Amino acid sequence: MRKIVVFNRQSIILTWLLSYIFVLLLPIVIGLLLYFESSKSLREEIHQANDSLLRQIREVMDNQLHAMEQLNVEMTWNVGVQELLYSNKYQTFSKEYTYDVYQLAQDFKLYKASYPLVDLFYVYLNADSSVILPGTVRTTAFAYQTLHKSDTFSFSDWNSIITSTNFKGYIPMVRINEDNKVEKTIAYISTYPQEADKPVATNVIMIDQARLLGAIQNVEIFNKGHVFILNEENQLLVSSSDLSIPSDFPFEQLNTSSNFYYSGQHGEQYEVFNIQSPGSKLRYVSMIPSSLYWSKAEHLRNLTYMSMLISLLGGSLLTVFFLRRNYHPVRQLVEAFSNKQADTSRKRFNEFRFIQEALDSTFLEMDKLKLMMEQQRHIVRSNFIVKLLRGKLDSQVPIDEALTTFNMQLVTNDFAVMLLVVEESQTFFDRITGMQDGDKWKLLHFIMMNVIEELLARDHRGYAAEIDDSIACLINVRASAEGGAKQELIRIAQQAQSFLLETYAIRLTISISRIHEHISHASRAFIEALDAMEYKLVMGRHDVLSYDDLQQEQGQDAENDYYYPDQAEQQLIGAVKLGELEKAQGIVSDILDRNLSRPGISLSMAKYLMLNLVSTLMKTLSESGDMQESFFIRNPKQLDRLFACKSIPEMRQHVFEILQQVCGFTAAKRQHNMAQSRQRALQKLVDEVTAFIEANYADANLNVTMIGNHFDRKATYLSKLFKDYAGEGLLDTINKVRIEKSKQLMREQNQSVREAACCVGYNDINAFIRIFKKVEGITPGKYKETVIGESG
Repeated sequence: MRKIVVFNRQSIILTWLLSYIFVLLLPIVIGLLLYFESSKSLREEIHQANDSLLRQIREVMDNQLHAMEQLNVEMTWNVGVQELLYSNKYQTFSKEYTYDVYQLAQDFKLYKASYPLVDLFYVYLNADSSVILPGTVRTTAFAYQTLHKSDTFSFSDWNSIITSTNFKGYIPMVRINEDNKVEKTIAYISTYPQEADKPVATNVIMIDQARLLGAIQNVEIFNKGHVFILNEENQLLVSSSDLSIPSDFPFEQLNTSSNFYYSGQHGEQYEVFNIQSPGSKLRYVSMIPSSLYWSKAEHLRNLTYMSMLISLLGGSLLTVFFLRRNYHPVRQLVEAFSNKQADTSRKRFNEFRFIQEALDSTFLEMDKLKLMMEQQRHIVRSNFIVKLLRGKLDSQVPIDEALTTFNMQLVTNDFAVMLLVVEESQTFFDRITGMQDGDKWKLLHFIMMNVIEELLARDHRGYAAEIDDSIACLINVRASAEGGAKQELIRIAQQAQSFLLETYAIRLTISISRIHEHISHASRAFIEALDAMEYKLVMGRHDVLSYDDLQQEQGQDAENDYYYPDQAEQQLIGAVKLGELEKAQGIVSDILDRNLSRPGISLSMAKYLMLNLVSTLMKTLSESGDMQESFFIRNPKQLDRLFACKSIPEMRQHVFEILQQVCGFTAAKRQHNMAQSRQRALQKLVDEVTAFIEANYADANLNVTMIGNHFDRKATYLSKLFKDYAGEGLLDTINKVRIEKSKQLMREQNQSVREAACCVGYNDINAFIRIFKKVEGITPGKYKETVIGESG
């Protein structure tokens, strides 16, 4: 063991020295963690206790303060108060004002009996500078002398409170009680809505602090701290002791933290807790001396020191034990990586670190590369197949090299393309829960690609990729005979349809291209598959669409043409655009009669003719700009119903039904456009009439007849149009413009009422006064006095 130790000192002494340090730090870390966790638990306990007491205080306080707010509501909406402040009867019956004020003071006596917790309340009236108390009315000066006079609360302070505007909240105040002593109170101040930017009245409701200190004193006895109640402006409303809030108290922290430390000016430490009342918006703050916290933690600190000492001893024993046990395998590992090195003491250590980092880095990169290749293999191969089918491959990269890269092994030079489009999948989606719609579509396409590739792999090679909302499969055909290969592909397509429908309730339409001799023609095969898929609009929904079969059918039908000249199509488009149903029906009837009366016409040819007619209707809607709103977008199965018809009369009837609905749609759209045009014309006319009034309001002859003559319209008709659109008559508009201009002249140019009336087109001063009062609610003379008073 001595040799091992000596060798150990020469080779990896630094590593083991660091290990000793970490092991010896273990007891210290454990002790510190124990101490911090204990301190944290104690802090949380104190916080919860104080928070609970503060919540009790808040509940008691909010109940009492709610009585003040309830009394304020009853006083504010008292019928007598509302009539006294906002009624106009005193302009006529001024002598009733004094009686109503006295009656209101008597009503307040009932409030005093109903709210025993409220020590004092009154209403200040700004109109006559009086104060209404329960049972009496006083002037402001006398009210201050008997209710609030104090060295710390001057008359100006009190007057600024009761004459304030747009204020509602709690503030600290003082009052003189029945024993002629000054009492500190909490006052709830609520102002009434002002008129003409002047205060109307103010409610003042007070509760003495002595009523509230009972609940707060319990908190002070419990934790020997201080409790304060602050309003929204951080003004001190109630204090549990004579201690006032220090001037350097961090009020801003009350809004950001419910618990923080505060150091006073004389070095004293406090732990501050605060909560806010959701109803009254008052903040309850408690300040606890920090010495209470640390006195309780003294015992925990001693336990921490003891545990740290025990941990140091235990850590030393553990260090010796693991040193003897772990040194030997570490030495063997180092020697394995640093064998045959000249400078063993240095090379072993450096080699060990180098090998460890190199291996970790290599393995990590290999894992990442493997995962990335696995994730991207399918995506990259699908992207290659899509580019191959669309003919957008990079010409600089040979196709054979790309096929080898993506492990696409070809067995023959014959290729075809199969295109799969989902027709119905709702049942499949309903079976899957807990997935987004996008993920459901990915799963559906994954199933389709796996099924078609597996079916093709039995006799051929198939490579599927997702293109737009469909699945395209490049097929390397193995069969030698082209006709047999085509039938084989149709059979595989039918098997795929049947399997996906029965197993997953997925209904497909599949199209197959012709077989081409080289892979370079894959893009041509893809276009053929697309053309065959588009042909399902003509043939209706089919199980499998073969491009060869469709070409042969179209070649046979080409011998039997049908009558549908361009002139007839243009006439039909014009009638449909105008929504003329009878004319459109006549044109369609003529076309159908000429074609369907021919002997021996086939059902397929009739379908082509019907499709052409429906295509004309779709073209008409497209030219009108209404394709997205049209009947065909809202009813996508109409074409399927058309091709599902079994007889020519049935198809004819269905075409006429479509024509009727399309004409109804275009007629309604045309009426809507005409209504919009009329609205724009009316808007323009109203704007022009308004501009004419603005330009000629000073003309005494300006009236409805003059405006009608100017715009070459009958005065009554023009007035009706204007009122229907603008919401008011022409005469009202003329009067409003003139009155507004007269106000501007009296306000800005200090003109007299008569001068202003003449300048805006009124020769009769009495008519001007009558219309001014009707529009503004006051006479022009009163308005001029108000304007002069405000400017003065």
